[in-house]
Amino acid sequence: MTAEAELSNSTQTKLKFAERFDDWLNPIVVKELRQAVQSRFVITALLVLLAIQIIAVAIYLMTTADISFSYDAGRTVFMILFGIMLAVSMLFVPLYSGVRLAAERSETNLDLLFITTIKPRSIIFGKMLAAVVLTVMIFSACLPFLTFTYFLRGVDLPSMAVVLAIGFVSVTLSAQTMVFLACLPVGRAFKFMLGVFGFILMVIGYVSTMATAGGMLWEGVGSKIGSMDFWQWVGIIALNYGFQIGLLLALSIALIKPISANRALPVRLYLTIVWIFGGIAALLGSWVEATHDPVVYWQASFNIVFAFSIFTAISERDWPGASVLRTLPESSGKRLLRFFFSSGSANGLAWTVSMIVATYGVCWIWWRLFPNVGSLAELVGSTRWLTVMNLYLFCYALTAAFLRRHWLTRIGTKWTWVICLMLVAIGSIVPFLIGLLVYLNDSDWWREDYGIWMVGNPFVWDVAAHRSLYLSVGSFWAVLAIAFNLQWFLERIRGFHAQSLSDKNQSERLE
Repeated sequence: MTAEAELSNSTQTKLKFAERFDDWLNPIVVKELRQAVQSRFVITALLVLLAIQIIAVAIYLMTTADISFSYDAGRTVFMILFGIMLAVSMLFVPLYSGVRLAAERSETNLDLLFITTIKPRSIIFGKMLAAVVLTVMIFSACLPFLTFTYFLRGVDLPSMAVVLAIGFVSVTLSAQTMVFLACLPVGRAFKFMLGVFGFILMVIGYVSTMATAGGMLWEGVGSKIGSMDFWQWVGIIALNYGFQIGLLLALSIALIKPISANRALPVRLYLTIVWIFGGIAALLGSWVEATHDPVVYWQASFNIVFAFSIFTAISERDWPGASVLRTLPESSGKRLLRFFFSSGSANGLAWTVSMIVATYGVCWIWWRLFPNVGSLAELVGSTRWLTVMNLYLFCYALTAAFLRRHWLTRIGTKWTWVICLMLVAIGSIVPFLIGLLVYLNDSDWWREDYGIWMVGNPFVWDVAAHRSLYLSVGSFWAVLAIAFNLQWFLERIRGFHAQSLSDKNQSERLE
Protein backbone atom coordinates (compact mmCIF):
# COMPACT_ATOMS: atom_id res chain seq x y z
CA MET A 1 0.00 0.00 0.00
CA THR A 2 2.87 2.35 0.75
CA ALA A 3 4.41 1.81 -2.70
CA GLU A 4 1.02 2.32 -4.37
CA ALA A 5 0.44 5.52 -2.38
CA GLU A 6 3.87 6.85 -3.32
CA LEU A 7 3.18 6.01 -6.98
CA SER A 8 -0.18 7.77 -6.79
CA ASN A 9 1.35 10.85 -5.19
CA SER A 10 4.09 10.88 -7.83
CA THR A 11 1.50 10.64 -10.60
CA GLN A 12 -0.55 13.48 -9.13
CA THR A 13 2.58 15.63 -8.80
CA LYS A 14 3.43 15.03 -12.46
CA LEU A 15 -0.12 15.88 -13.51
CA LYS A 16 -0.08 19.10 -11.48
CA PHE A 17 3.28 20.05 -13.00
CA ALA A 18 1.92 19.33 -16.49
CA GLU A 19 -1.12 21.50 -15.81
CA ARG A 20 1.05 24.34 -14.51
CA PHE A 21 3.43 24.03 -17.45
CA ASP A 22 0.45 24.17 -19.80
CA ASP A 23 -0.67 27.40 -18.10
CA TRP A 24 2.82 28.85 -18.36
CA LEU A 25 2.92 28.38 -22.13
CA ASN A 26 2.30 31.55 -24.04
CA PRO A 27 -1.00 31.13 -25.95
CA ILE A 28 0.35 33.23 -28.83
CA VAL A 29 3.27 30.82 -29.26
CA VAL A 30 0.90 27.86 -29.28
CA LYS A 31 -1.39 29.53 -31.83
CA GLU A 32 1.44 30.66 -34.13
CA LEU A 33 3.26 27.32 -34.11
CA ARG A 34 0.07 25.32 -34.55
CA GLN A 35 -0.87 27.35 -37.60
CA ALA A 36 2.71 27.21 -38.90
CA VAL A 37 3.00 23.41 -38.77
CA GLN A 38 -0.45 23.04 -40.34
CA SER A 39 0.37 25.50 -43.10
CA ARG A 40 1.27 24.04 -46.47
CA PHE A 41 3.37 27.09 -47.17
CA VAL A 42 5.73 26.34 -44.27
CA ILE A 43 6.07 22.67 -45.18
CA THR A 44 6.61 23.52 -48.84
CA ALA A 45 9.24 26.14 -47.98
CA LEU A 46 11.20 23.64 -45.88
CA LEU A 47 11.07 20.96 -48.57
CA VAL A 48 12.14 23.41 -51.26
CA LEU A 49 15.00 24.63 -49.05
CA LEU A 50 16.27 21.09 -48.49
CA ALA A 51 15.95 20.29 -52.20
CA ILE A 52 17.91 23.43 -53.13
CA GLN A 53 20.69 22.51 -50.72
CA ILE A 54 20.94 18.95 -52.07
CA ILE A 55 21.07 20.26 -55.64
CA ALA A 56 23.66 22.92 -54.73
CA VAL A 57 25.97 20.33 -53.10
CA ALA A 58 25.54 17.92 -55.99
CA ILE A 59 26.28 20.57 -58.62
CA TYR A 60 29.40 21.74 -56.80
CA LEU A 61 30.77 18.22 -56.33
CA MET A 62 30.13 17.27 -59.97
CA THR A 63 31.52 20.46 -61.50
CA THR A 64 34.68 20.74 -59.37
CA ALA A 65 37.40 18.65 -60.91
CA ASP A 66 40.03 18.86 -58.16
CA ILE A 67 37.69 18.24 -55.25
CA SER A 68 39.99 15.53 -53.86
CA PHE A 69 42.98 17.89 -53.72
CA SER A 70 41.22 21.09 -52.66
CA TYR A 71 41.77 22.35 -49.13
CA ASP A 72 38.97 24.92 -49.18
CA ALA A 73 36.12 22.90 -50.69
CA GLY A 74 34.38 22.53 -47.33
CA ARG A 75 34.58 26.24 -46.67
CA THR A 76 33.17 27.08 -50.09
CA VAL A 77 30.31 24.58 -49.84
CA PHE A 78 29.52 25.73 -46.31
CA MET A 79 29.24 29.36 -47.43
CA ILE A 80 26.95 28.34 -50.32
CA LEU A 81 24.66 26.34 -48.04
CA PHE A 82 24.79 28.95 -45.30
CA GLY A 83 23.91 31.70 -47.79
CA ILE A 84 20.90 29.74 -49.06
CA MET A 85 19.69 28.96 -45.54
CA LEU A 86 20.18 32.53 -44.34
CA ALA A 87 18.38 33.99 -47.37
CA VAL A 88 15.36 31.75 -46.85
CA SER A 89 15.33 32.38 -43.09
CA MET A 90 15.66 36.17 -43.35
CA LEU A 91 12.99 36.28 -46.04
CA PHE A 92 10.50 33.80 -44.63
CA VAL A 93 10.59 34.18 -40.82
CA PRO A 94 10.44 38.02 -40.57
CA LEU A 95 7.80 38.32 -43.30
CA TYR A 96 5.72 35.52 -41.78
CA SER A 97 5.77 37.17 -38.33
CA GLY A 98 5.37 40.74 -39.58
CA VAL A 99 2.57 40.13 -42.08
CA ARG A 100 0.49 38.16 -39.60
CA LEU A 101 0.83 40.83 -36.91
CA ALA A 102 0.13 43.61 -39.42
CA ALA A 103 -3.11 41.84 -40.36
CA GLU A 104 -4.08 41.60 -36.69
CA ARG A 105 -3.11 45.27 -36.22
CA SER A 106 -5.34 46.38 -39.11
CA GLU A 107 -8.45 48.50 -38.58
CA THR A 108 -10.69 45.46 -39.12
CA ASN A 109 -9.19 43.41 -36.27
CA LEU A 110 -7.98 46.25 -34.03
CA ASP A 111 -10.84 45.87 -31.53
CA LEU A 112 -9.99 42.20 -31.02
CA LEU A 113 -6.42 43.15 -30.22
CA PHE A 114 -7.49 45.70 -27.59
CA ILE A 115 -10.25 43.70 -25.86
CA THR A 116 -8.25 40.49 -25.47
CA THR A 117 -7.25 39.53 -21.93
CA ILE A 118 -3.76 38.61 -23.10
CA LYS A 119 -1.25 41.22 -22.01
CA PRO A 120 0.58 43.22 -24.71
CA ARG A 121 3.96 41.89 -23.60
CA SER A 122 2.65 38.33 -23.89
CA ILE A 123 1.52 39.04 -27.46
CA ILE A 124 4.88 40.46 -28.53
CA PHE A 125 6.93 37.85 -26.67
CA GLY A 126 4.71 35.17 -28.17
CA LYS A 127 5.31 36.46 -31.70
CA MET A 128 9.03 36.64 -31.00
CA LEU A 129 9.27 33.16 -29.50
CA ALA A 130 7.32 31.71 -32.42
CA ALA A 131 9.81 33.33 -34.82
CA VAL A 132 12.69 31.89 -32.78
CA VAL A 133 11.20 28.39 -32.90
CA LEU A 134 10.67 28.63 -36.68
CA THR A 135 14.28 29.75 -37.07
CA VAL A 136 15.49 26.83 -34.95
CA MET A 137 13.42 24.47 -37.11
CA ILE A 138 14.96 25.80 -40.34
CA PHE A 139 18.50 25.71 -38.94
CA SER A 140 17.97 22.18 -37.59
CA ALA A 141 16.74 20.96 -40.96
CA CYS A 142 19.83 22.38 -42.69
CA LEU A 143 22.34 21.34 -40.02
CA PRO A 144 23.14 17.86 -41.49
CA PHE A 145 24.11 19.41 -44.83
CA LEU A 146 26.23 22.07 -43.13
CA THR A 147 27.96 19.46 -40.95
CA PHE A 148 28.77 17.40 -44.05
CA THR A 149 31.04 20.20 -45.31
CA TYR A 150 33.46 19.49 -42.43
CA PHE A 151 34.58 16.30 -44.22
CA LEU A 152 35.44 18.28 -47.36
CA ARG A 153 38.21 20.11 -45.45
CA GLY A 154 38.85 23.82 -45.13
CA VAL A 155 36.43 24.57 -42.28
CA ASP A 156 36.56 23.79 -38.56
CA LEU A 157 33.67 23.09 -36.20
CA PRO A 158 34.20 26.12 -33.89
CA SER A 159 34.07 28.46 -36.89
CA MET A 160 30.89 26.78 -38.10
CA ALA A 161 29.28 27.17 -34.66
CA VAL A 162 30.18 30.87 -34.41
CA VAL A 163 28.91 31.59 -37.94
CA LEU A 164 25.64 29.76 -37.28
CA ALA A 165 25.18 31.72 -34.04
CA ILE A 166 25.69 35.01 -35.91
CA GLY A 167 23.18 33.95 -38.56
CA PHE A 168 20.64 32.93 -35.93
CA VAL A 169 20.91 36.26 -34.12
CA SER A 170 20.63 38.16 -37.41
CA VAL A 171 17.41 36.33 -38.32
CA THR A 172 16.02 36.98 -34.83
CA LEU A 173 16.82 40.70 -35.09
CA SER A 174 15.23 40.88 -38.54
CA ALA A 175 12.08 39.16 -37.26
CA GLN A 176 11.77 41.57 -34.34
CA THR A 177 12.33 44.52 -36.69
CA MET A 178 9.43 43.41 -38.88
CA VAL A 179 7.25 42.87 -35.80
CA PHE A 180 8.04 46.43 -34.70
CA LEU A 181 7.19 47.84 -38.14
CA ALA A 182 3.93 45.85 -38.13
CA CYS A 183 2.96 47.41 -34.78
CA LEU A 184 3.14 50.98 -36.11
CA PRO A 185 -0.39 52.49 -36.32
CA VAL A 186 -0.31 53.67 -39.93
CA GLY A 187 -2.53 53.27 -42.98
CA ARG A 188 -2.18 50.78 -45.80
CA ALA A 189 -0.05 53.05 -47.97
CA PHE A 190 2.43 53.66 -45.17
CA LYS A 191 2.38 49.97 -44.28
CA PHE A 192 3.44 49.16 -47.83
CA MET A 193 6.23 51.74 -47.60
CA LEU A 194 7.31 50.31 -44.25
CA GLY A 195 7.30 46.84 -45.78
CA VAL A 196 9.63 48.03 -48.55
CA PHE A 197 11.83 49.71 -45.94
CA GLY A 198 11.90 46.52 -43.88
CA PHE A 199 12.86 44.48 -46.96
CA ILE A 200 15.75 46.87 -47.63
CA LEU A 201 16.89 46.45 -44.02
CA MET A 202 16.78 42.67 -44.42
CA VAL A 203 18.90 42.85 -47.59
CA ILE A 204 21.44 45.03 -45.78
CA GLY A 205 21.44 42.62 -42.83
CA TYR A 206 21.89 39.65 -45.14
CA VAL A 207 24.85 41.20 -46.95
CA SER A 208 26.56 42.29 -43.73
CA THR A 209 26.01 38.88 -42.10
CA MET A 210 27.42 37.04 -45.11
CA ALA A 211 30.43 39.36 -45.19
CA THR A 212 31.07 38.79 -41.47
CA ALA A 213 30.61 35.02 -41.80
CA GLY A 214 32.92 34.85 -44.80
CA GLY A 215 35.62 36.83 -43.04
CA MET A 216 35.46 34.59 -39.98
CA LEU A 217 35.60 31.38 -42.02
CA TRP A 218 38.53 32.51 -44.14
CA GLU A 219 40.51 33.70 -41.12
CA GLY A 220 39.56 30.71 -38.99
CA VAL A 221 37.94 31.18 -35.62
CA GLY A 222 39.23 27.98 -34.03
CA SER A 223 42.71 29.35 -33.43
CA LYS A 224 41.34 32.57 -31.87
CA ILE A 225 38.81 31.11 -29.43
CA GLY A 226 41.36 30.99 -26.63
CA SER A 227 42.33 34.65 -27.00
CA MET A 228 40.81 37.39 -24.85
CA ASP A 229 40.34 39.76 -27.78
CA PHE A 230 38.08 37.28 -29.54
CA TRP A 231 35.72 36.95 -26.58
CA GLN A 232 35.70 40.69 -26.07
CA TRP A 233 34.48 41.20 -29.63
CA VAL A 234 31.96 38.38 -29.21
CA GLY A 235 30.68 40.08 -26.06
CA ILE A 236 30.42 43.47 -27.77
CA ILE A 237 28.52 42.01 -30.73
CA ALA A 238 26.21 40.03 -28.43
CA LEU A 239 25.46 43.10 -26.29
CA ASN A 240 24.80 45.17 -29.40
CA TYR A 241 22.34 42.67 -30.85
CA GLY A 242 20.75 42.10 -27.44
CA PHE A 243 20.24 45.83 -26.91
CA GLN A 244 18.62 46.25 -30.32
CA ILE A 245 16.30 43.28 -29.88
CA GLY A 246 15.31 44.38 -26.38
CA LEU A 247 14.63 47.95 -27.51
CA LEU A 248 12.47 46.76 -30.41
CA LEU A 249 10.58 44.47 -28.02
CA ALA A 250 9.88 47.34 -25.62
CA LEU A 251 8.80 49.63 -28.47
CA SER A 252 6.52 46.96 -29.93
CA ILE A 253 4.87 46.36 -26.54
CA ALA A 254 4.30 50.10 -26.15
CA LEU A 255 2.79 50.45 -29.63
CA ILE A 256 0.10 47.79 -29.17
CA LYS A 257 -0.99 49.12 -25.80
CA PRO A 258 -4.21 51.19 -25.73
CA ILE A 259 -3.77 54.94 -25.98
CA SER A 260 -5.03 55.40 -22.42
CA ALA A 261 -2.35 53.09 -21.02
CA ASN A 262 1.11 54.09 -19.88
CA ARG A 263 2.89 53.33 -23.14
CA ALA A 264 6.13 55.06 -22.18
CA LEU A 265 6.80 52.95 -19.09
CA PRO A 266 8.33 49.80 -20.72
CA VAL A 267 10.50 51.79 -23.12
CA ARG A 268 11.90 54.31 -20.62
CA LEU A 269 12.32 51.70 -17.91
CA TYR A 270 14.20 49.42 -20.32
CA LEU A 271 16.44 52.23 -21.57
CA THR A 272 17.19 53.42 -18.04
CA ILE A 273 18.15 49.94 -16.84
CA VAL A 274 20.31 49.26 -19.90
CA TRP A 275 21.86 52.74 -19.56
CA ILE A 276 22.89 51.99 -15.97
CA PHE A 277 24.28 48.50 -16.52
CA GLY A 278 25.79 49.42 -19.88
CA GLY A 279 27.49 52.42 -18.31
CA ILE A 280 28.92 50.29 -15.49
CA ALA A 281 30.22 47.75 -18.03
CA ALA A 282 31.71 50.53 -20.19
CA LEU A 283 33.47 52.16 -17.23
CA LEU A 284 34.86 48.83 -16.03
CA GLY A 285 36.02 47.98 -19.53
CA SER A 286 37.65 51.38 -19.89
CA TRP A 287 39.47 50.95 -16.58
CA VAL A 288 40.66 47.41 -17.33
CA GLU A 289 41.74 48.08 -20.93
CA ALA A 290 43.18 51.55 -20.16
CA THR A 291 41.24 53.15 -23.00
CA HIS A 292 38.16 55.36 -23.23
CA ASP A 293 36.79 53.50 -26.27
CA PRO A 294 34.06 51.56 -24.34
CA VAL A 295 32.77 54.81 -22.83
CA VAL A 296 32.83 56.48 -26.27
CA TYR A 297 30.69 53.70 -27.71
CA TRP A 298 28.30 53.75 -24.72
CA GLN A 299 27.64 57.49 -24.73
CA ALA A 300 27.40 57.69 -28.53
CA SER A 301 24.81 54.89 -28.69
CA PHE A 302 22.60 56.38 -26.00
CA ASN A 303 22.92 59.97 -27.19
CA ILE A 304 21.62 58.86 -30.59
CA VAL A 305 18.73 57.07 -28.88
CA PHE A 306 17.99 60.19 -26.84
CA ALA A 307 17.96 62.28 -30.02
CA PHE A 308 15.10 60.14 -31.34
CA SER A 309 13.49 60.27 -27.90
CA ILE A 310 13.27 64.08 -28.14
CA PHE A 311 11.12 63.82 -31.28
CA THR A 312 9.01 61.06 -29.72
CA ALA A 313 8.47 62.90 -26.44
CA ILE A 314 7.38 66.17 -28.02
CA SER A 315 4.74 64.26 -30.02
CA GLU A 316 3.15 62.49 -27.05
CA ARG A 317 -0.18 63.49 -25.55
CA ASP A 318 -0.22 66.49 -23.23
CA TRP A 319 -1.99 64.76 -20.32
CA PRO A 320 -1.65 61.15 -19.13
CA GLY A 321 -4.80 59.07 -19.15
CA ALA A 322 -6.97 58.52 -16.08
CA SER A 323 -5.95 54.84 -15.95
CA VAL A 324 -2.31 55.93 -15.64
CA LEU A 325 -3.04 58.43 -12.88
CA ARG A 326 -4.98 55.89 -10.80
CA THR A 327 -1.94 53.63 -10.55
CA LEU A 328 0.34 56.30 -9.09
CA PRO A 329 1.65 55.84 -5.53
CA GLU A 330 0.48 58.12 -2.73
CA SER A 331 3.95 59.25 -1.71
CA SER A 332 4.89 62.58 -3.31
CA GLY A 333 8.49 61.46 -3.81
CA LYS A 334 7.44 58.29 -5.61
CA ARG A 335 4.92 60.25 -7.70
CA LEU A 336 7.68 62.64 -8.74
CA LEU A 337 9.85 59.70 -9.79
CA ARG A 338 6.89 58.15 -11.63
CA PHE A 339 6.45 61.45 -13.49
CA PHE A 340 9.55 60.67 -15.55
CA PHE A 341 8.25 57.21 -16.53
CA SER A 342 4.66 58.14 -17.43
CA SER A 343 3.28 58.95 -20.85
CA GLY A 344 3.07 62.62 -21.69
CA SER A 345 4.97 65.24 -23.62
CA ALA A 346 6.35 67.04 -20.56
CA ASN A 347 7.17 63.71 -18.90
CA GLY A 348 9.10 62.51 -21.93
CA LEU A 349 11.08 65.72 -22.26
CA ALA A 350 11.96 65.68 -18.56
CA TRP A 351 13.20 62.08 -18.75
CA THR A 352 15.17 62.65 -21.97
CA VAL A 353 16.88 65.82 -20.76
CA SER A 354 17.74 64.15 -17.45
CA MET A 355 19.34 61.21 -19.26
CA ILE A 356 21.33 63.47 -21.62
CA VAL A 357 22.64 65.56 -18.70
CA ALA A 358 23.45 62.42 -16.71
CA THR A 359 25.34 60.92 -19.68
CA TYR A 360 27.43 64.04 -20.12
CA GLY A 361 28.04 64.22 -16.38
CA VAL A 362 29.31 60.63 -16.19
CA CYS A 363 31.64 61.17 -19.16
CA TRP A 364 32.91 64.49 -17.77
CA ILE A 365 33.71 62.94 -14.38
CA TRP A 366 35.38 59.95 -16.04
CA TRP A 367 37.73 61.91 -18.27
CA ARG A 368 38.56 64.20 -15.33
CA LEU A 369 39.44 61.21 -13.16
CA PHE A 370 41.49 59.46 -15.86
CA PRO A 371 43.01 62.10 -18.14
CA ASN A 372 45.98 59.91 -19.12
CA VAL A 373 43.94 56.98 -20.45
CA GLY A 374 43.99 56.36 -24.20
CA SER A 375 41.41 57.83 -26.61
CA LEU A 376 40.80 60.83 -24.36
CA ALA A 377 40.36 63.19 -27.32
CA GLU A 378 37.78 60.86 -28.90
CA LEU A 379 35.75 60.71 -25.67
CA VAL A 380 35.80 64.47 -25.09
CA GLY A 381 35.09 65.36 -28.72
CA SER A 382 32.31 62.84 -29.34
CA THR A 383 30.56 63.57 -26.03
CA ARG A 384 30.53 67.32 -26.60
CA TRP A 385 29.52 66.93 -30.25
CA LEU A 386 26.53 64.71 -29.46
CA THR A 387 25.50 66.74 -26.42
CA VAL A 388 25.43 69.99 -28.43
CA MET A 389 23.50 68.16 -31.15
CA ASN A 390 20.86 67.14 -28.62
CA LEU A 391 20.86 70.68 -27.20
CA TYR A 392 19.89 72.07 -30.61
CA LEU A 393 17.31 69.33 -31.17
CA PHE A 394 15.83 70.12 -27.75
CA CYS A 395 15.55 73.80 -28.73
CA TYR A 396 13.87 72.91 -32.01
CA ALA A 397 11.47 70.57 -30.20
CA LEU A 398 10.40 73.19 -27.64
CA THR A 399 10.00 75.77 -30.40
CA ALA A 400 7.83 73.37 -32.40
CA ALA A 401 5.68 72.62 -29.34
CA PHE A 402 5.23 76.34 -28.65
CA LEU A 403 4.24 77.05 -32.27
CA ARG A 404 1.77 74.16 -32.30
CA ARG A 405 0.05 75.26 -29.10
CA HIS A 406 -0.31 78.95 -30.02
CA TRP A 407 -0.42 79.27 -33.82
CA LEU A 408 -0.75 75.80 -35.34
CA THR A 409 -3.58 74.66 -33.10
CA ARG A 410 -5.30 72.60 -35.79
CA ILE A 411 -2.34 70.24 -35.98
CA GLY A 412 -2.57 67.32 -33.59
CA THR A 413 0.01 66.71 -30.91
CA LYS A 414 1.20 63.50 -32.55
CA TRP A 415 2.41 65.51 -35.59
CA THR A 416 4.65 67.84 -33.59
CA TRP A 417 7.70 65.93 -34.78
CA VAL A 418 6.89 66.96 -38.37
CA ILE A 419 6.95 70.63 -37.34
CA CYS A 420 10.22 69.98 -35.53
CA LEU A 421 11.81 68.41 -38.61
CA MET A 422 10.68 71.33 -40.75
CA LEU A 423 12.24 73.77 -38.28
CA VAL A 424 15.49 71.77 -38.31
CA ALA A 425 15.57 71.94 -42.11
CA ILE A 426 14.82 75.68 -42.11
CA GLY A 427 17.32 76.44 -39.37
CA SER A 428 20.03 74.45 -41.13
CA ILE A 429 19.50 75.81 -44.65
CA VAL A 430 18.32 79.42 -44.30
CA PRO A 431 21.43 80.80 -42.49
CA PHE A 432 23.65 79.12 -45.08
CA LEU A 433 21.63 80.67 -47.93
CA ILE A 434 21.96 84.09 -46.28
CA GLY A 435 25.71 83.57 -46.20
CA LEU A 436 25.70 82.79 -49.90
CA LEU A 437 23.86 86.04 -50.62
CA VAL A 438 26.11 88.13 -48.38
CA TYR A 439 29.31 86.74 -49.90
CA LEU A 440 27.94 86.29 -53.39
CA ASN A 441 30.99 87.79 -55.11
CA ASP A 442 33.60 86.53 -52.67
CA SER A 443 35.06 83.15 -53.58
CA ASP A 444 37.09 82.86 -50.35
CA TRP A 445 34.15 83.01 -47.93
CA TRP A 446 33.70 79.25 -48.14
CA ARG A 447 37.14 78.70 -46.69
CA GLU A 448 37.06 81.44 -44.06
CA ASP A 449 33.56 82.38 -42.90
CA TYR A 450 31.18 79.63 -43.93
CA GLY A 451 31.18 78.11 -40.44
CA ILE A 452 29.45 81.17 -38.99
CA TRP A 453 26.44 80.56 -41.25
CA MET A 454 26.08 76.94 -40.12
CA VAL A 455 25.00 78.06 -36.65
CA GLY A 456 21.49 76.61 -36.93
CA ASN A 457 22.70 73.15 -37.94
CA PRO A 458 22.75 70.66 -35.05
CA PHE A 459 25.53 68.58 -36.63
CA VAL A 460 28.41 71.06 -37.21
CA TRP A 461 30.32 70.87 -33.94
CA ASP A 462 33.36 69.62 -35.88
CA VAL A 463 33.94 73.14 -37.22
CA ALA A 464 36.35 73.95 -34.38
CA ALA A 465 36.78 77.65 -35.21
CA HIS A 466 33.18 78.50 -34.28
CA ARG A 467 32.40 76.10 -31.44
CA SER A 468 32.01 78.91 -28.92
CA LEU A 469 29.44 80.52 -31.23
CA TYR A 470 27.47 77.27 -31.61
CA LEU A 471 27.46 76.66 -27.86
CA SER A 472 26.51 80.26 -27.02
CA VAL A 473 23.64 80.38 -29.51
CA GLY A 474 22.38 76.97 -28.42
CA SER A 475 22.50 77.86 -24.73
CA PHE A 476 20.78 81.22 -25.22
CA TRP A 477 18.12 79.61 -27.41
CA ALA A 478 17.55 76.88 -24.81
CA VAL A 479 17.01 79.50 -22.08
CA LEU A 480 14.46 81.33 -24.25
CA ALA A 481 12.69 78.09 -25.24
CA ILE A 482 12.46 76.96 -21.62
CA ALA A 483 11.16 80.38 -20.55
CA PHE A 484 8.39 80.35 -23.18
CA ASN A 485 7.40 76.78 -22.28
CA LEU A 486 7.93 77.00 -18.52
CA GLN A 487 4.29 77.73 -17.67
CA TRP A 488 3.13 74.84 -19.82
CA PHE A 489 5.63 72.50 -18.15
CA LEU A 490 4.74 73.60 -14.59
CA GLU A 491 1.02 73.17 -15.34
CA ARG A 492 1.72 69.59 -16.43
CA ILE A 493 3.61 68.88 -13.22
CA ARG A 494 0.91 70.38 -10.99
CA GLY A 495 -1.85 68.73 -13.00
CA PHE A 496 -0.06 65.38 -12.82
CA HIS A 497 -0.04 65.42 -9.02
CA ALA A 498 -3.46 67.03 -8.55
CA GLN A 499 -5.26 64.72 -10.98
CA SER A 500 -3.58 61.64 -9.58
CA LEU A 501 -4.80 62.48 -6.06
CA SER A 502 -8.32 63.39 -7.17
CA ASP A 503 -8.66 60.20 -9.23
CA LYS A 504 -7.46 58.12 -6.31
CA ASN A 505 -9.95 59.77 -3.94
CA GLN A 506 -12.77 59.33 -6.43
CA SER A 507 -11.99 55.66 -6.93
CA GLU A 508 -11.89 55.13 -3.16
CA ARG A 509 -15.30 56.81 -2.77
CA LEU A 510 -16.77 54.60 -5.50
CA GLU A 511 -15.45 51.51 -3.77
